[in-house]
Amino acid sequence: MSKWNKLAVSVRSFVPEDADKVSALFRTVYGDCYVYPDVYLPSMICRNNEQQQWHSVVACIEGQIVGHAVLWMHKDCPDSAELALNIVHPSARGMGIATTLGAYLRDYARECGLRTLTIKQVSSHAQSQRLAQTLGFQTTGLLLDYVASPFGNEWRESVVLGCLPLQPSPLPALPWPLSCRDWLGPIEQSFGTHSLMNPTATPTPMAVASHEHRIEVTLTDLHPDNVDEVAHMPKKRLIYLRMRLDQHTPAAMQQLRRAGFAYAGFMPGPAQGWYGLMQRGYKAHKLELCCPIARKLYQGSLKQHAEILMGARS
Repeated sequence: MSKWNKLAVSVRSFVPEDADKVSALFRTVYGDCYVYPDVYLPSMICRNNEQQQWHSVVACIEGQIVGHAVLWMHKDCPDSAELALNIVHPSARGMGIATTLGAYLRDYARECGLRTLTIKQVSSHAQSQRLAQTLGFQTTGLLLDYVASPFGNEWRESVVLGCLPLQPSPLPALPWPLSCRDWLGPIEQSFGTHSLMNPTATPTPMAVASHEHRIEVTLTDLHPDNVDEVAHMPKKRLIYLRMRLDQHTPAAMQQLRRAGFAYAGFMPGPAQGWYGLMQRGYKAHKLELCCPIARKLYQGSLKQHAEILMGARS
């Protein structure tokens, strides 16, 4: 039960003098376990805001910072931003501060003319999933074993991807296989579809990055040889794959499913586009998921994982 009155909460933009208090807030809530190390460095909090990679806001009561959230900009998708680092001091919980911060940044993103707003919801944190639903986000993906748990759990945390369209953001109408219709249909209903335009040339057909324990692959040229290379990547490594959506995507996804990849949904891409997501190398463990779309993706991933194990034993 909070000792403060809800009416006493105010939200304002971050100023450099807030950095030490914001960093202390993360340490109060998460100790030394938070996923993004920048929050433990007040100078990096300032720098990220100065360089406009973050747009931070804080919630205050009686001059004390009790909440924080950011719009996190990503260079590869400049018309979209992520609502992230939403945190509330334990003494101020139950006052709707996380929702207030999220709504403030949602409205700011709309004023800035952004196309979409995204959010990552930790699967073991039901409150973050409820927050996303309250703010109007629609589930578009599920990334399994995404990060080490900030809550001290032995297992890795999976994240539900949510997307809020601030402007029309339809997906291309493609002949998707029946195996993904149960989760894909509701996403198409929420975002709409459009006829596929002639794809523009991309200078980099494939990009690969390593983040902690996971490999992230971005595939924009879906030539079968490129898809085959991805299919033959190390099977014991966790791999997240982002694929450009064009007329070749459904066949490429089928090819990758035969190689053990599971559907993981969609996420916004550059130039008003979308990426299709697939994953392989995750562990199977129980998740608490509020959204039916996330549950469908999870069930499909478990089925794919079981098929891989059966194939390895035969």
